[in-house]
Amino acid sequence: MKPIVTYALLILAAVLLYLWLSPGPKAPLRDGLFFRYDISGSSMTVTFTQLKDDRFEVVLSPSGIRQVVDSSLKDDMGAIFEAGVMGPFWLPPGKVVAGGSAYGDTVDELRAWNGWEVGVVRSVFGVGGALRGEWYYEQRTGFLVGGVMATAVSGEGGGTRFVLIDTNLQDLVK
Repeated sequence: MKPIVTYALLILAAVLLYLWLSPGPKAPLRDGLFFRYDISGSSMTVTFTQLKDDRFEVVLSPSGIRQVVDSSLKDDMGAIFEAGVMGPFWLPPGKVVAGGSAYGDTVDELRAWNGWEVGVVRSVFGVGGALRGEWYYEQRTGFLVGGVMATAVSGEGGGTRFVLIDTNLQDLVK
């Protein structure tokens, strides 16, 4: 093989390795950041505590569930952070566009919802659509601001509904 081809292949391999290992877009996390949700009449708070550099401990209250994530909201194994029953907590804002990729699903539409401009993700799971859901991701920040999870027996308009009711992230305050 000619040296120029070998050199070009080495550069290509290095670029691909960098892209594969890079953490991706970062959420605007900071020490003390919190989000409080109403989940069908109960309250849940998601709080971030900065550990070092790009690492944060996330605590779900009142359950006390703890997880360490990076600023792309992924754990050490690369799994995305899910806020309990609400599911994936954040989408990179560049993906909150009609047709954008949302962890295996697609952002179906953009619309106004509860005072926010959101990307709507709809999904159906299980045999015969036994589980279904709708998630609303705020367009500028990518954070989850509401949604609904339901089962086939929930009926129209039924299921577990959740909505962001308080946060100290200024970009989400109404």
